Amino acid sequence: MRKILSLGLSYDSYVRDISIVFLLLLPLTISNAISIFFGYFLNFTHFPELAQKFFYFSNLLIAIYPTALCLITTYYLSSKNNISAMVVMPYALVMYMAISMSNDLTSVEIGLPNNPLLALCIAAFSAAYCYPFGFHPLDPSRIDFVSSLYKQALHLFSFLLITALFIWMTSFFIEKTSEFKSELMIDPLTLGGGLLYQFILGLLGSVGINGHNFLFISKQKIFEKTQENIALWENGEATLNILGQGFYDAFLSIGGSGNSLSLLLCILIFSREKRHIIFALSALPLIMFNINELLLFGLPIVFNPTLILPFIFVPLVSFLLVYFAIYFEFVNPVGTIVDWMTPPLISGYLATQNSIGGVVLQLIVIAVGTLIYKPFYKHYTGQSSSKNKIIFQQYEIDKTTLKTFLGDVNQSMDEQLNKHLISQRVNKMLTRGRFVMYYQPQVHLINKEQVSFESLVRYIDENGQMSLPTFIEDFFKLGAMKQLDKIVIDLVLSDMQSLPFDSDCKVGVNISPESISDPLFVDHIVRRLKYYKVPPKSLEIEITEEAILENHLQITRNIQFLQIIGVKVAIDDFGSGYASFSHLLKFNFDKVKLDRSLLLNTQEERGQKLYLLLAKISEVTGCALVAEGIETEQDKDFIKRCGIDICQGFYFSKPMPLDESILWLKRHKRRDLKSYSRIEIVH
Repeated sequence: MRKILSLGLSYDSYVRDISIVFLLLLPLTISNAISIFFGYFLNFTHFPELAQKFFYFSNLLIAIYPTALCLITTYYLSSKNNISAMVVMPYALVMYMAISMSNDLTSVEIGLPNNPLLALCIAAFSAAYCYPFGFHPLDPSRIDFVSSLYKQALHLFSFLLITALFIWMTSFFIEKTSEFKSELMIDPLTLGGGLLYQFILGLLGSVGINGHNFLFISKQKIFEKTQENIALWENGEATLNILGQGFYDAFLSIGGSGNSLSLLLCILIFSREKRHIIFALSALPLIMFNINELLLFGLPIVFNPTLILPFIFVPLVSFLLVYFAIYFEFVNPVGTIVDWMTPPLISGYLATQNSIGGVVLQLIVIAVGTLIYKPFYKHYTGQSSSKNKIIFQQYEIDKTTLKTFLGDVNQSMDEQLNKHLISQRVNKMLTRGRFVMYYQPQVHLINKEQVSFESLVRYIDENGQMSLPTFIEDFFKLGAMKQLDKIVIDLVLSDMQSLPFDSDCKVGVNISPESISDPLFVDHIVRRLKYYKVPPKSLEIEITEEAILENHLQITRNIQFLQIIGVKVAIDDFGSGYASFSHLLKFNFDKVKLDRSLLLNTQEERGQKLYLLLAKISEVTGCALVAEGIETEQDKDFIKRCGIDICQGFYFSKPMPLDESILWLKRHKRRDLKSYSRIEIVH
């Protein structure tokens, strides 16, 4: 059942993606259809020069379509997978142009790439290639602009090497295909050859390739042989062949390729989808002139696994119906080459020598095609069985696909804009104002002479206003936490030169997961300690539980190296929800800081027992314990009963700038712990 659900959801997701892409390209499709219609209309009304203008526009839109398909698909897949489309789209365009132009896969009239199947494949490959790297658009104001520039350049060059390989593979495939075409002997003027010819046309059309171009030699043969046969018939020298150009144009493209008029009627009669009914009604005027692009790309039919089957199968059934109707002389043979844009029923009447039988035969073909399309269309819309209904009811899928996608696109654009604004804010912080460090003491309840501090970064703007530490999130979103950590380390080590520390006092520095997992981090710490002439034993590195969930091996090495040189390592916010006791055994921490959230639950007996249990951690691991978030006398007394010596929280002091920290330290040594609640530091 799970496999069925998974397949059902994967199928729906795929069809939804294809639908959205082709919906976004509908203006091109419809404009092309209208240009063709006006071109033929002006030819019919004897304005050939003006008609050629519209045919030129049609050729231009047809030529542009595959390239637009490549770019739109790339944009959609990038937005869907939270990749920057502005980065991925040049990749796709370069590969598409390179492969197409190197292998002459271009339109004759315009010279642009003309293979939509190749466009889709390249769009998908480009998005997949860029996805693991998560590149963002280059921004000179970013801290990591230079490194990002060279990374993307190297990444693009690697992509170009792959493109060169694909050019060769495409050339090899085309060569083998050409050999196949030359060896493929199709005679569309025979029953078997005609079925094979029609099957290949439908198969190629279902993936957006013009089958008539692929089988141009066969199509040319049909036209020439038909003209010869009609000329001989008119002179009384031969009978009409059943198969000919008029046969294919009048009966196998009713409403366009795939006998699309049958699908249109199927939608109007059986559909419950308002969007599809609107499509059908909108497509009706064009379908009546055998222009089916709106249905072909609007539903879509192309690249749609369900609708491809009847799209190929209906013309084959129609072929047999018409062939045997003429063979058994129920209907007159086709005696003229009818223009492909002649409306259905009229084309049947003209093709069969002005016979009502041709009209009736077309009606039968349309009706049979509608019945064949029905189960496939219902399956496509999720109406085919109660089983499908159960599946899709359990996993309800939003049917307003275009609206949903546009919402995703807007969100993606908002995210890109937001990142740009964040980049500007960070750049402003680095060039104006200044970062400063605040310090919050860690007090020993037994030996009050021992005091350590935790450092906390703050920012003061050019107007002297201090910002809350929410700016740290900006650095995180830009991937610039390493740069912020380096700034903080320099500020702390500089301040430590002024702190009147005893030998056992330390300053803790919060380090991001990106830094603690960096192989070069320890070397940087050693260089900065030496530069500021601060003894390593006075520094303490604090990492969060979240950090130890990542690169275990490198983090373990960095912790060991830091401890070897004398720097202590603490795990911050333990118990906040990320790690477990197993991590305390895996990593050799010197100190564990119990998160404030654990203390909030000690009003109940169950919470007190849990905290008492955590207080035993030091007995197992040998590391010191710090109780964070001490705010009241009751908190302090409870922590003392738990046997925890080191405390940190507002009860003792709020974070203070350097000068006030020095003043607090001097006052601390002159007071006992009962007076902390009366100490006031003016900020």
